Amino acid sequence: MRNVRLYGDNIIVGGGLAGLVAALRLHGDTILLSGGVGATAISSGTFSPLAGDVEAEEWFINLMNATECPYTRGDCATISRDIKSGIVQASTLIRGRPAFISINEQPEGFLPIEFMRGRSLQEMARILDNDEGSVDALCDALKKARAESILLPPILGISRTDEIRKKLCNALGVEAGEYAMAPSVLGMRLIRALRKKATQNPRIEMLDIARVERIEDGRVMGKMGTKGKREFMAHADNLFIATGGLLTGFKVEGDSLLEPFTRATVCMDFEADLNEEFLSQHPLMYKGIGEKHFIKGFKNVRALGSTAHGFGLYRALVSGYRAGEGLE
Repeated sequence: MRNVRLYGDNIIVGGGLAGLVAALRLHGDTILLSGGVGATAISSGTFSPLAGDVEAEEWFINLMNATECPYTRGDCATISRDIKSGIVQASTLIRGRPAFISINEQPEGFLPIEFMRGRSLQEMARILDNDEGSVDALCDALKKARAESILLPPILGISRTDEIRKKLCNALGVEAGEYAMAPSVLGMRLIRALRKKATQNPRIEMLDIARVERIEDGRVMGKMGTKGKREFMAHADNLFIATGGLLTGFKVEGDSLLEPFTRATVCMDFEADLNEEFLSQHPLMYKGIGEKHFIKGFKNVRALGSTAHGFGLYRALVSGYRAGEGLE
């Protein structure tokens, strides 16, 4: 089978939130190597600004409003009934004083309904996306709800959320939305919308199911496809690592413990250093590799998202947005 050789201005390793945002923002031709949808896909999909990057936030809101997964500033409720402020999916924006709905369970403070017993919430969302009869059945199950608005678990589809939500509102005569929780389809909606924007962009070439095995001398090499039988080699001036932290595992060479992509030394003598204090305090164990340049052969090497800044959707968004600043 023919091997793949790719040439561009930028290579991004990692197709999660940070990698996708960077791909949509960078100038020039970008090669995006995605091993999967990443942790963003099972997140709550809610951004709680820590420092506040208004420019990045506005760009993101405008971008997402042109997709099937719009975002807005405001408040949403979590499964624990806490109120969370930030940048939230439109379907989770709180309106009025909502009644919290539970499905096939009876937690305190929730109005329970019976619907698709035996199915997970993710399965319900996929079924509602494709079966109008299931949407009608959900409307029937919710008719006993008496409130000015209701909040459901995140089940209102993945690609048809707005359409399904409007149908519920019209059938029930009340506002219907969702509360935020993780894991859930909220993160999948976000990633799916960003991936669609990336595939529509002629400057971005995305390789799915691409497993990177070596990064050296200005090249990224690995295998692709479900069986890993096809090899690829990508070359570019700029390299961006957005692998979501330590998802790449470790490699032992002699007494040293290394992060294999970047060759970053985790510890010089792992038998002596790999103890409880190391596990709890070493930055590589909870913040990724940082922004230091470990890889040779590229004009620029940068780490994005949790690889550099620790976990959190907001850090992934901002680091992806700022990925190309100051490049030669």
